[in-house]
Amino acid sequence: MLAAAQRTESLYVAPAVGPYATPFGLEEPLGAMDSGPAVVPDDANLSSDRLQVLVRSITLLAADTIAVELVPDDEVELPAFEAGAHVDLLLPNGISRSYSLCNPPTERRRYVVGVKKASPSRGASSYIHDRLRVGQLIEISRPRNNFPLIRPAQRSVFIAGGIGITPIWSMIQTLERESSPWKLYYAARTQKDAAFLRELQTLSVVHPGCIDIRFDHEPGVAMLDIAGIVNENAGAGVHFYACGPSPMLDAFEAATITVPGTNRHLERFSADAKEASAAALTEYDAVLAKSGVTLRITPEKSLLDTLLDAGVSVEFSCMEGICGSCRVAVQEGLPDHRDHVLTEEERARNDRVLVCCCGSRTERLVLDI
Repeated sequence: MLAAAQRTESLYVAPAVGPYATPFGLEEPLGAMDSGPAVVPDDANLSSDRLQVLVRSITLLAADTIAVELVPDDEVELPAFEAGAHVDLLLPNGISRSYSLCNPPTERRRYVVGVKKASPSRGASSYIHDRLRVGQLIEISRPRNNFPLIRPAQRSVFIAGGIGITPIWSMIQTLERESSPWKLYYAARTQKDAAFLRELQTLSVVHPGCIDIRFDHEPGVAMLDIAGIVNENAGAGVHFYACGPSPMLDAFEAATITVPGTNRHLERFSADAKEASAAALTEYDAVLAKSGVTLRITPEKSLLDTLLDAGVSVEFSCMEGICGSCRVAVQEGLPDHRDHVLTEEERARNDRVLVCCCGSRTERLVLDI
């Protein structure tokens, strides 16, 4: 079911020209603010893990959902990113949260993130909605990508729910630019809750039958049949992507259990903690290889909290094992993985761990920090 076109309204927008005048268009004219296809910069040129950016505009995308446009506060380009990437916003209230980039990777002078106001909020989305202002300087992390778009593919099939459309919108824009085949199944509660609705409806005219939008809280509208979608589109070379609420992603995992792991991809914005495995120890030693320090990890405190209390500098954001910020290399020992980021193949190698939510299956876990 496709709804009538919905108009987006700007909450706070500074005067704009060039690409800034159309923040979410598929085909922005290349000009001074664009530099063609993204190229990942040489690591030797990365001087810091943090970037200072200016809030260029804040635009209403849907009910309780805004797009925040971030630009460099100098004349340099921002670090390149690929579709599916996210950045951490390091907010002035002391909270750091990860948000997906929803603009195309060809844009090197701005990042755009979509932020839905959570209810209740843990402090990040409420600050962004209620206190963040155009012209304000904030710090962000460099882009990271736990949800990459794989090419080439026979077809890319996207399943999105609510705010989960944000990384997928960047992927669709990328595939459109490359003239690669894709299909989207998008569920939102109502028309008012659907971000990028106008843009998607425009694309549905260009690609009939490639976009299925459901407003599943409106009368007479059926919910997306995840298993049916997978069965209908399954085939060699087809890649499936899902991002949305936990029930949708749980259904996606169940429906794609027979799909090769390399062809199914999902990203969670929130998640319930995974249970410790039967082999997990209640206490163990974490050895910091670079300093030789040994820390005792007990049930009362997580590995991340123990590291932070000991004055060890570790990046972190979500505290739920879904963003990948706190990934650390493992030199020795067997971690007990409880995150939602590492693939089954990565877990089997046991050479890295997310310290915000992991445990250990050995008495010693030697970390490369």
